[in-house]
Amino acid sequence: MPTDGIFKSASSNLDSGIGPYQSFSRAKPFAASPALAHGHTMTFACTALRHMLLHSYALLSLGAAAAAYAQDLRPSAELVSAIDRLVARNGIDDDSPGVAIFIRVPGKLHFQKGYGLANVKAQAAITPTTLFELASCSKPFTATAILILQDRGLLTLDDDVRDYIPELPEYDRDNPILIRDLLQHTSGLPEYFDFDDEGVPMRHKTYAVNEDYLGMFAKLKKDYPLQFRTGSKFEYTNSNFLLLASIVQRVAKKPFGEFVRDEIFIPAGMNHTFICQNPKSVPQEDEEEYNRAFGYEWHEKKEIWKPSWGTPPDWSQKVMVVGDGAVWSNLEDMAKWDSAVRAKKFLKPATWKEALTPSTTRKGKVLEYGKGWFIYANNDGSVYGYGHDGTWAGFENSYYRHLGSNRSTVILSNRDTLDTDDLWTALDALVEKHVGE
Repeated sequence: MPTDGIFKSASSNLDSGIGPYQSFSRAKPFAASPALAHGHTMTFACTALRHMLLHSYALLSLGAAAAAYAQDLRPSAELVSAIDRLVARNGIDDDSPGVAIFIRVPGKLHFQKGYGLANVKAQAAITPTTLFELASCSKPFTATAILILQDRGLLTLDDDVRDYIPELPEYDRDNPILIRDLLQHTSGLPEYFDFDDEGVPMRHKTYAVNEDYLGMFAKLKKDYPLQFRTGSKFEYTNSNFLLLASIVQRVAKKPFGEFVRDEIFIPAGMNHTFICQNPKSVPQEDEEEYNRAFGYEWHEKKEIWKPSWGTPPDWSQKVMVVGDGAVWSNLEDMAKWDSAVRAKKFLKPATWKEALTPSTTRKGKVLEYGKGWFIYANNDGSVYGYGHDGTWAGFENSYYRHLGSNRSTVILSNRDTLDTDDLWTALDALVEKHVGE
């Protein structure tokens, strides 16, 4: 595997979601402790031309001029055929759950295509507009929301979390959990999904929300203490992002889903992306064009694909926690998200730099996580990429940008057997072969 991280590798632990958590290190895996979860699981110099390209990408589907521009970046028939064959080798056909793939190299390539079925029973196909549960690929949105509030002077990353979540117990008076500890997974908090066996009180009859879990940290402090001294090391846990979403709600004085919609989705042009925060939060759209995928898990004994996750009212979600996951999006909107991150929208330049720079422990040890993003760096500390994976109840997703090649890749899948890591590696090789660096 190249040391510059053009290829990625991931060790399989447990993700934000009830399913395996990928450590998502593209050059060298790091040790992340297992965690059962609701996964919901660098600056660069921009020339004027690149700004124009990024703007065009965000508007590709909005007009004839953008469509003509996209045609100039259309992948070759040879590359499309090679990707088609690669997807088929992964067992995806027209009659099973599948995958949606987006690849962008500004000025060279814009590829997006869906394969397989979003809904097996209805035989509804996956397209670039099909919506998927992003699982832990939602975490960068949560981090961005917190950083927006910081830029507005409404909080700081060095604030004690208990200033906003007083329900959280005081684990160590001399070493409190800071907001930055949540953002970079150095809090030491236990995994909130472990509380489910302890009887989480639900304010809604059929589903649990963030507020239902907040008091459980104090109630179960003896049985679920801090896993390590806060700030001493990295350990991925979805509790961190559950709390971050709750902080956003309390500071912004509006539901988390509404804040992210108003401050991130709408400004980015992500008009079909939403956060599934309650049964009524699912938008009523043209379900034929913007169909929503079910997550599927393969049952070996019965040899069938069994649906394991979806949106209300088609699927009854018993846990509707947000922050660690629960964002639903499609390829078209993820392309706009990629454009927004490339253009450094939403945040001050210095804030983006901090978000996409490896964090450190209290003692200065460099981590492979920034503020809501996995950060990939060479041995000399130079950063070559950033992104996030997400796994939850049949959904397998990945977003990754490699800086050296300026290539972004999004993989959204609704079949639990797909190894997005292997698929990414193979896609990367194909693009290098047909498009070049």
